[in-house]
Order: sequence, then structure tokens, then C-alpha cells
Amino acid sequence: MTEPIKIDNTGEMIAAIPAMLGFVPSQSVVLVFLAGNRLSHIARMDFGEMDHPLVTAAINRSNDTEGVYVIVVAESRTFHEVLDESERVIAMLLGAGADVWGSFYTPSIRGSETWTDMRGLFETGTVPDPATTEVGAATVLNGRTIARDRSELTARYRRKDSVTVTDRRRARAAKETMGEEFASSIIRELAELVSTRTTPDSALAARVGLLLTTDIHARDAILGLAVIDPNVASETMEAIASKLRTRERVAALTVAGFFAYVNFQGPAAGSAFTAAREEATQHPLCDTRMLGLLEQALTAGLHPTMIRKLAGTGVRIAREKFRVELPAPSGDWI
Repeated sequence: MTEPIKIDNTGEMIAAIPAMLGFVPSQSVVLVFLAGNRLSHIARMDFGEMDHPLVTAAINRSNDTEGVYVIVVAESRTFHEVLDESERVIAMLLGAGADVWGSFYTPSIRGSETWTDMRGLFETGTVPDPATTEVGAATVLNGRTIARDRSELTARYRRKDSVTVTDRRRARAAKETMGEEFASSIIRELAELVSTRTTPDSALAARVGLLLTTDIHARDAILGLAVIDPNVASETMEAIASKLRTRERVAALTVAGFFAYVNFQGPAAGSAFTAAREEATQHPLCDTRMLGLLEQALTAGLHPTMIRKLAGTGVRIAREKFRVELPAPSGDWI
């Protein structure tokens, strides 16, 4: 079992934000919610665009939150603008019933940057290099990457190439020839790829796209891959989605977002869901029921551990219906 990481001071807390979000924020207000000395959750909004519904939703994400820190990250803003934004956000938090434990400002989150306490005597300190912190090291060891900014995170879910006509034809032929074994073989292949962290090719992407849009039970079973490694599962489905179009792309992006969500990567999940919704808007016949449910859950701040239970169900479906043995789920996967 992984030992909890202790954050000892304000600078370390600020430096940990990129690892917690999955990207380095800028022109942002970040809310760090805690339950005692334990991180409850984190929320980010654009500088100047935080409003009462967003604050209320952020507060309601956990019923065990005891306090919140406000972190303003805004380069090229005057100190007066930063102070006004900090006070406005604090007023909204207090009005919504939150206990504000502190408010800090830093122009950016990079090594040797200065942070300033916005409540009290404007004390200052130094933000360590996020890559050198214990949280940053743990992120790398867990195989997770931190995007340089939100645009880089969004770019991960863009279409990069496309499966060929031949790939699609062969996928359909395989489905007709293999019958019920088609789904089982793809789930096994995906499980192997996630276990070995192998990049999927276009031929597999074509087969997965076909399966996701023709067999809802197989789609649900694929959610069980999160039990192997949600981070690698997300990267695998992200790579598959980048090769697909129309309803197949929507389905793959939805699953990729699910894997990111259960891996406590809310911003990445949101980026995947946004890309899926944009694709679906262009193709009205896409099935977006699962996408809609996950979007609602993310917007409402439903905790990832609640969504993780779908992966446990996926493991059961993979075993019972497709005879694919995935690792036994435990804890909040059940």
C-alpha cells in the first residue's frame, strides 16, 4: 500500500498543484479542499470567471471538507487585480458556507517563483520546482504525465490520423467470421496492451471502434481495464480514439474519459468528454447516453471512487459473459 505524501508548507502545496490537476495552470484560481490534514479534492477556474454556481459545486464535491485554500496563479496581472480576485472568491466561499484557511498568490508555478499570502501581512515564500517535490516524483513513478498547460492537455484528445478503409473492412470481416469470440479476443488484446503499456495500432483501433458501437456489453466489460491500470488504460483508449471518426470516436473518447475520471484526473476527463461532445454534435446519430451520464457526474463533482464501481462491474461482465479474466477488483472498485 502506498504511503501518503506529506506536504509541509505553502510552497510545497502550490508546487503540488500541477500533479493534482494533470497540467500546469495559468491565469487561474485553484481551490484546494481539505478534510483535516488530508486532501479532499481540487478545483480550478479561469481567473475572473469564478461564480457562485461553480463555487457551490466545488464545495459540494465532498461532504467531509473542513477547509479550503485559495491559490491565485496569474502572471501579468496587477497586484490590485489579484487582491480583488482573491477577496471576491473568498467572499463567495464564505457565503457558501466554506471555511477559508488561507489565500495565496503566485505569478506562475515554477521553481524559485515567489508566493504571497493574500490574507494578513502579505508574507512571502518560494515555490519549489514541482518536478523535484515528492508529489512530482510520485506522479512520474506512477506513469502519469503533467501537461505544460491546459491546451496541451486538450491536444491529447485531438484526431491525429485515421484507420484505413482496409482496416475497417478487415475488422468487419473478423467480426463476421469470429462471431461471439470477436469481443472476447479484443478485450483480451486490450488487457494485454494495458498490462504491457503497448501502443495500439490502426488495425486494433478499427476493431475496437467497431466493437464499442455494436456491443454495449463489451463496452461495459472494457471499463474493467481500469482495474489493471487506469492511467495506461486511459492512454491506450486515447490513442485508439485519435484514429477514429464519428460515433466510434465518440465511444472511444467517452471510455478514455472514464479511465481518466477514475484515475482522479478530472481535467483530463473533462477534455476527453468535451472532445467527444464536439464530435457527437457533428454526427447527431451518435449514442451519447454514457457520455451524458459521465458529464453530469463530473459537473456535479461526483467523487471518482463512486464512478470506479463501474470498473468493478466491467470486470464481472468480462468474466461472466466474455470469459476474460481481469484482475479481481477490491476496495472502491467493487
